[in-house]
Amino acid sequence: MQLLVKYLKPFWKIIAIILVAHVVQAYSTLLLPTYTSGLVDVGIQAKGFEYAVPLAMSQEDYQNLQSLLENPSQVEKAYYRGTDGVFHLKDQVSSKEQLTSLEEDLAIPLALYQRLVYSDQAQAFSDQTLISKERDALQKQASISGLTYVTSQGVQAAIQMYADAGLNPNKVQFDYLFGKGFLMLGITLVTISSAVLAFYLAAKVGADFGYRIRKQLFDKVLRFSDHEIEKFSSASLITRTTNDVQQIQMMVTLFLRIMIFSPIVASGGLIYLFGIQPNIIWILGLSIAVIAVMVFVLFKLTMPRFRRIQGLFDRVNLIAREVITGIQVIRTFGRQDYEGKRFDTANYELQQNHLFSGRVMSMMMPFMIFVLDASSILIVWNGSQQIAGGTMQVGQMMAFISYSMQILISFVMLSNMSMMFPRSLVALGRIDAVLEEPFSIYDQPQALSLEAKQVKGQVTFNHVDFTYEGADEKALTDIDFVAHPGQTTAIIGSTGSGKSTILNLLMRYYDVSEGQILIDGQDIRNLKLADLRRHIGYVPQKGVLFSGTIASNIGFGLPDIEQNQLKEAAEIAHASEFINEKEEGMQAAIAQGGTNISGGQKQRLSIARAIAKRPEIYLFDDSFSALDYRTDASLRKALNETVKDATVIIVAQRISTILDADQIIVLDEGRIDGIGRHLDLMEKSAVYREIAESQLSQAELAAQAHKQEKEV
Repeated sequence: MQLLVKYLKPFWKIIAIILVAHVVQAYSTLLLPTYTSGLVDVGIQAKGFEYAVPLAMSQEDYQNLQSLLENPSQVEKAYYRGTDGVFHLKDQVSSKEQLTSLEEDLAIPLALYQRLVYSDQAQAFSDQTLISKERDALQKQASISGLTYVTSQGVQAAIQMYADAGLNPNKVQFDYLFGKGFLMLGITLVTISSAVLAFYLAAKVGADFGYRIRKQLFDKVLRFSDHEIEKFSSASLITRTTNDVQQIQMMVTLFLRIMIFSPIVASGGLIYLFGIQPNIIWILGLSIAVIAVMVFVLFKLTMPRFRRIQGLFDRVNLIAREVITGIQVIRTFGRQDYEGKRFDTANYELQQNHLFSGRVMSMMMPFMIFVLDASSILIVWNGSQQIAGGTMQVGQMMAFISYSMQILISFVMLSNMSMMFPRSLVALGRIDAVLEEPFSIYDQPQALSLEAKQVKGQVTFNHVDFTYEGADEKALTDIDFVAHPGQTTAIIGSTGSGKSTILNLLMRYYDVSEGQILIDGQDIRNLKLADLRRHIGYVPQKGVLFSGTIASNIGFGLPDIEQNQLKEAAEIAHASEFINEKEEGMQAAIAQGGTNISGGQKQRLSIARAIAKRPEIYLFDDSFSALDYRTDASLRKALNETVKDATVIIVAQRISTILDADQIIVLDEGRIDGIGRHLDLMEKSAVYREIAESQLSQAELAAQAHKQEKEV
């Protein structure tokens, strides 16, 4: 819950408005059953007469009522005789407090009047024995069941007196019904308006919440180093950014709609119920207790499954991505059935967890409906007994049922949310883990900027050691060399010797364990990451392209690049030949991952992308491996003219690519086995000599030796 509050803080003003709207909605909603009760009890049964107080009386009824009062002055103060000879209630006696007080004084006398009027004795009002007997009976009835029964008889007497005075009770009823009806219509409009406002703002907060969380996740992942990516896995990060955020967005919307509104309605309903009939509230308490036990049991059964479901989503996503990415390899090796079974296994486990949760959840609604219906039956049964005993009216029972259903439905809605809430909180915890994950690679507080005019590009590795997290052995040990501007430094070695790791350290995808990496004498850990990487042109071993056009890929990261710069970069990278063959030229579409062009074309576009950037340092991570020998040689020749003033570091498996490098670094199991030019290394490095002799013929080796001796 603390996590939810944490991420909802930016929306507190809108949430405050939603809360006010829900309070207004709940208050107006809870008013309607009271008015409905009034329509039945007062508007229909009592013809619009709300109090056991006569609005008008004939002179005879006035005198008869006085004879039944212990203190006749009570009537004299409240009524006046009109010119028509009828006694009318004074206008000053109009407030609810005054009418209630007068009703307490007149209820028993009016009920007594009603009994005497319908007695068989002609001189009933003068028979003191009968009056005393009936009065005692009424007082006893009032002491047992309260004034409800007595008051209802008093109201009937007030209606009869109003009619005896020559006035029309139907007009009072009409005015009451239409007055209350229009008031209820106004309350309904307020309820609808506040509900629409609350629902609209809840949907807006939910959508904005999802947008912000997705953006924060995406921005955070963009700044992750390889260490953080490996910790969470790409598949899990995708699931957290999509499925988990969707879960939370839905939960936030429903939370602001239901989990705020329902407790307000339930609390208000309980207050109203205590005012109507507290004797049968035990039914409601029993129903709520049964619902709470059911929800607790379901919660204990489903919560572990919800946690597992989120992890299984990651697993299914991971397998799906692997299959889609490696579909050609899978088909080539005939592993479709194996990968299908692997996916089915993960998918089946996810299905079973969903089915279990769904089956358990499906029990909730029928059970809740049973509780609601059983509660209604108990209320009607008890209410009918109260009505028969004169302690409750029909409208009051209707209101009691209405409030009870509102309270129970509120608990049902909260129960449904309580089952969804834990799953969403699991998703929120997974998202929070990503957002709170500290960066292993970040800008130091006093990080320096690199001005383009001041950067020469000299790269120095000063006794660098590096160990991958969790590894027992060092990946690199005592790497010490200098790559000068205007020169080409080549790195060669067997697979796993640490060649690509050197480039990753230079780009600060990882930080060195010991030693320093310097650019123009500055430790790269003291430089701003954006500045450092802005001066590096990197061509990965596997050409990575993005959906768009050829132009957008070559000018990637350079939104203001001009057309002639694009063409020049394409020419140098030898990409123009296949670009010109396309009808759209530079605007030809590139599919996601560059799947609609060949591997060699992808590498040439990747090289063109680095050239277009015009950096001071070029890093080629075995970037010429997909090119044929003729294209490789021609491209490197054209490239040498372009990068002649830059620092060039080439990682290569193919020795022909680096024969002419100014210095060659030979790696063997993470250590430098030798540094020098081709001829030097043929004499000093057994590792280099073995690689050269395995890839080049004796004639090629002799020709290269002759060429370098001539240069010397």
